[in-house]
Amino acid sequence: MNAPSPRPLPVKRILTPQPTNKSRLVFVTEPTGLAVEQYKILHRRLCNRHPEGGVILVTSPSPGEGKTLTSINLAWCMAEAGRRTCLVDMDFRAPGINLTLGCATEEDSLEEVLTGKRTLHQAIRQLGDRSLYVLGINKGLASPGTLLSSASIVPLLVELRAMFQWVILDFAPMIPMADVGEVLPYVDGAMMVVRSGKTDKSLIAPSLEILGAKIWGVILNDSVINGSAYYGYYGMKKG
Repeated sequence: MNAPSPRPLPVKRILTPQPTNKSRLVFVTEPTGLAVEQYKILHRRLCNRHPEGGVILVTSPSPGEGKTLTSINLAWCMAEAGRRTCLVDMDFRAPGINLTLGCATEEDSLEEVLTGKRTLHQAIRQLGDRSLYVLGINKGLASPGTLLSSASIVPLLVELRAMFQWVILDFAPMIPMADVGEVLPYVDGAMMVVRSGKTDKSLIAPSLEILGAKIWGVILNDSVINGSAYYGYYGMKKG
């Protein structure tokens, strides 16, 4: 089954990423390394199982497990493969996409789109000349409040689905926040990021319970493979 062609994007506003050498954006810092190959494997598996694309929520049991970096590298990989992809920062409490990419802007954030102050076309940015677009958050909020309500999120996702083959939502951690449950019903699947030596094992089972049938896979970060301490195996859920 072939995916439908995304709707054209009439407005192109360009961002130039300026990541540091320590950013671990592996498609920039180590394009021939093992981590890039692992992202390609993950991307291939996702496309084989979901050739039509979809909206993926990326989260983790707790902070500091690498979900933002994983979201960026996965979206970058999809765009490198020629699939029009949008990366959306939905972690209002601790936004990290603009900071990690080194290309923060002072206006036109996701919050302004959700509150009707800007349209999606006004706020979205193309990352260089690749098929990767970014919708970021400029300032963190103590609580997203009604921004994650169905009245705000559903119209946004409908528009994003029409414009992109893949949409990656970088979300807040699941525990103790309740944010994931607000949006989970409206996405196609969810990926949970855990970190070797960091993730509290007691949080894994309740996190999987939160994601339920939406879980598409679990990603293990920082697991040593063949001498590489960058990233480890990316495991996809079977079935």
